[in-house]
Amino acid sequence: MDLPSAIVTCFITIFAIMDPFASLPPFLMFTKNYKKEETIKVADRAVLIAGVVAIIFMVAGPYILAALSITLSDFRIAGGIVLVLLGIENTLNIHLNKNKKDEGLDSAAVLIATPLLTGPGLMTSLVILNKENGITPVIIALIVSLILSLIIFRNATKVRNLLGPRIIMIFSKVMGLFLIAIGIAFIRSGMLGG
Repeated sequence: MDLPSAIVTCFITIFAIMDPFASLPPFLMFTKNYKKEETIKVADRAVLIAGVVAIIFMVAGPYILAALSITLSDFRIAGGIVLVLLGIENTLNIHLNKNKKDEGLDSAAVLIATPLLTGPGLMTSLVILNKENGITPVIIALIVSLILSLIIFRNATKVRNLLGPRIIMIFSKVMGLFLIAIGIAFIRSGMLGG
């Protein structure tokens, strides 16, 4: 696959998994009592933390897997299951994680960063995409996804007012369907040993 095609493929996967539209309602909830400067600070911190966690896991993930004797096929299957569950949760509005709570500015940034932006699904995908496409297209796609997420979060109120809750929900549901499809592809690939 040529570099532009690899970047597009990686971007679609990464952005669908990050799904900043699904994180927009929690972001608005966490920051509802904050001044504009504080909201921007939470957005900046959340995206920075998400990026750092993603890059660290993308680089260290294969070594962690090797140390635990987990093959890439095992990780593909496990990651695929996580992506399917996240997609089902998102598409059907079923909440599997009941432990989400607001604990202040830094806590809001961390909760948006991980698990919402950089969760197990993204970590799995980054390791697999890196193995399949090399680091360059994955890093470029990750940076573009983080920048778009930052723009969305910094303008969360405008995005909500412009698109409205119904359109945001539709975007989020479509991203959920992408997650299910990507997860099934990961499971199939893992079962075939690819």
